[in-house]
Amino acid sequence: MNRALAAISLLGFIGLAACEKKAAPIAPPVLVTVTPVQQDNVSEMRTWIGLLDGYQNAEIRAQVTGYLMTQDYKEGSFVKKGTELFTIDKRPFEAALAQANADYAKSVATAQLSQITLERQTQLYKTKVISQQEYDTAYQTAQADIAAAAASKAQVDTAQINLNYCTVTAPFDGVTGVAQAQIGDLVGPGGTASVLTQMSQLDPIKANFSITEQEYLGAAAMIQEKQASGQKPPDVIDLRLADGSTYPKKGHYDFVNRQINVATGSIQVTALFPNEGLLLRPGLFARVTAPVRELKDALLVPQASVVEMQGNHLISLVDGNNIVSTIPVKLGPTQGPMQVVVGKVKAGDKVIVGGVEKAKPGMKVDVQPYQPPATPAPAQEKKSE
Repeated sequence: MNRALAAISLLGFIGLAACEKKAAPIAPPVLVTVTPVQQDNVSEMRTWIGLLDGYQNAEIRAQVTGYLMTQDYKEGSFVKKGTELFTIDKRPFEAALAQANADYAKSVATAQLSQITLERQTQLYKTKVISQQEYDTAYQTAQADIAAAAASKAQVDTAQINLNYCTVTAPFDGVTGVAQAQIGDLVGPGGTASVLTQMSQLDPIKANFSITEQEYLGAAAMIQEKQASGQKPPDVIDLRLADGSTYPKKGHYDFVNRQINVATGSIQVTALFPNEGLLLRPGLFARVTAPVRELKDALLVPQASVVEMQGNHLISLVDGNNIVSTIPVKLGPTQGPMQVVVGKVKAGDKVIVGGVEKAKPGMKVDVQPYQPPATPAPAQEKKSE
């Protein structure tokens, strides 16, 4: 009898344990953070290596032969248009101008005398006092003397121009270079001795870079649209300098070269950047980041919401019942922390950002709004005591 009761008790214990096992608590839904899919116009950006160059560059040359007398500028300084840079010995050219003026005065006097003689000969010819030949000779002499006076005037102008060339001035506002000739050097046109210095206009400054044929064909429509109005194109181009810093001023497209370089399959593009402080100088290398295409009403999601799996890109959405669905997408350009996506998704859909690796298709999840990470404030420089 006791054995029977013990067996019944054992069976009851086993049954109770089985019931307790079936009544184990259900795990709560996975917690994820979601954000609505955004819609906005996005510019597709590309980056190239660019070379900076002056807006205008000039070699300042000697136009007349003579000895260099003065250098009237500081090398590397900014000068205004018309500023005197060098002077060449003027004395030979002043003498040449004086001689030309004297020759001109003499030829004018001769022409005036010939004209008076012609008027007298004309009266005598009309009264049949002189012959046709005598009249023709007087007429031709007067015309020749008038032409000689004009030639003498041209010699005066030439002498004056040469004298003016003795003062070498800046052709535009810009920064001067190192002097190539020293005081006392014999300089003149032709050969390397004619180069006195160089100048560059640095505000604005050019950034020249080359893009491929495919990039040009993709960007041509946008560049033409921005330049079609005839007004200054918008400043949309960034410049990153060799030290890694970003130039604070944005630039704009200036022009595209006339033809593709058949050797490289690329075409030169030039952008202009303001350069009031003259920080940028010709010859600097920089990274140029410019828009090449504009996407209208593009769909954007946080980059953290995109999962790559076996070469495919996926995002996970939740519906009104918080049920997860996973869809494939194609990626477009990025815009800051956001990623352009193309697929069966529309603006306003809730995309999973945090916890996306735990959310499985068909799973019910708990959702919270996604909060983007705060941008850290720039560190303040310590003041020197």
